[in-house]
Amino acid sequence: MTKRALFLISDTGGGHRSAANAITAALDEIVAPYAFEYRIDDVAAHCSFPLTQLGLGYSMALRYAPPVYGALYYATNGRRRYRALVRFCEPLYRERLRDHFLAYNPDVIISVHPLLNHAALRARADAGMTHVPIITVITDLGKVHESWLVPEADAVIVPAREVYERALSRGVRPSRLRLLGHPIHPRFDDVVGTRQELRAQLGLPADGPIVLLMAGGEGGGKLLPTALALAKANLGVRLVVVCGRNESLREKLSELVPSLRTPMNVLGFTDRIPELFHAVDLLVTKAGPGALAEADAAQLPVVVYDYVPGQERGNVDFVRHNGLGEVAIHSSAEVVASVRRMIRTPERLAQIRRNQERVAPVRSSRRIAALIAQMATEGTIPELDAGALRAAAGV
Repeated sequence: MTKRALFLISDTGGGHRSAANAITAALDEIVAPYAFEYRIDDVAAHCSFPLTQLGLGYSMALRYAPPVYGALYYATNGRRRYRALVRFCEPLYRERLRDHFLAYNPDVIISVHPLLNHAALRARADAGMTHVPIITVITDLGKVHESWLVPEADAVIVPAREVYERALSRGVRPSRLRLLGHPIHPRFDDVVGTRQELRAQLGLPADGPIVLLMAGGEGGGKLLPTALALAKANLGVRLVVVCGRNESLREKLSELVPSLRTPMNVLGFTDRIPELFHAVDLLVTKAGPGALAEADAAQLPVVVYDYVPGQERGNVDFVRHNGLGEVAIHSSAEVVASVRRMIRTPERLAQIRRNQERVAPVRSSRRIAALIAQMATEGTIPELDAGALRAAAGV
């Protein structure tokens, strides 16, 4: 017999789809007592204008007016303000999302985007499907946006202690909270081989420090000036730059490589990120929660050089407060100084790795998939015993 899981996302950035893909990869491993089929749906396809343009609007705002996006984030980050936004948007999605639920007839609904939690609850009620559990999987770190924190969800999966405590403060019952970590792809749990062996597989030198630079799947923002600043700094490292889907950037950097003082490997979109994270010494990245969680899992120290205003500010604070690396968001010169400082102090890197081991999401997607499977079967979240409740509360 097969169970159906419906994942609700919005392609505003690639992180929400990546999180859903990580969980579905773990669901694919479940064969008993039920196998799973699933859909990952960009909800904008089931909305009316202007919500149909949500993804495009997000991309344009971050490319041309990041401060405006940050201002909108903070303007809606309050209980009353967010409820007003929900009331405004309801007519744009309510009937279509209800019809979509009825057509697919899922056994469990998973929201992996902050703006979809209230929408999912409303559409479920309209469809007369209150027996179908709704699970929120929070994919941001630190002080998350109010829209993530919906006490009416049947389960709320949080990635970190800070988010757990914030959810409690917003009325989410402990019995519905699960601290399971950020959903990273199961392949991060399955990487095998020594650092030297992985470097050989990736065509990287066996010796010497290697710094990995990336900016998410789209490869935009400050990636180019940061790469050039590091390449010109003569730090005695090899650079690996992942440009993602930004093919023009990959071509531009590839043309510049022969003229640079620092050896550099330039990659486009790659599925070898788990192996890369275990093979290099330092990650220079924007503050995407997925990249940070993956770095923690691989115990790879980070330098954060950029972030999405508002949305990723909590991730920056998460790195600072947990001692997971350095934050250098003001200039390329600051990034160069942080990288130089970190690669020359191995004892600091060792301490960061110990801190990362403490917060790392261990088997996160498999644990999330197991909870989804259990709730799809039983219809409700399993009870926590007294010991699990104490552990969840940090006692």
